[in-house]
Amino acid sequence: MKSFAAIALSASLWAAAAVPALGCEKPAAPSSIPDGKTAAKEDMLAAKKAIDAYKSSVEEYLACEKSTARKDAAAAELVKLADRFNAEIKEFKSKG
Repeated sequence: MKSFAAIALSASLWAAAAVPALGCEKPAAPSSIPDGKTAAKEDMLAAKKAIDAYKSSVEEYLACEKSTARKDAAAAELVKLADRFNAEIKEFKSKG
């Protein structure tokens, strides 16, 4: 009886430990960024909201992901997206 309880306890602890790992999925980046030269202000604001939401999702992912390589890749993707968006913001602001 003790061995059954020990097995059941081990199985439940293993399952509890596995649940956060299963919920740790890399978020998808926004599919597009508006062209700053031609985009309307509303389009740029919508893109900013999408990128901000993506940034929050990546931060949650980085907190739960165990693999350093996956963390590095996700962080690099976020920086690349932010750089692209910032370039489009610069173009948007330059058109006056």
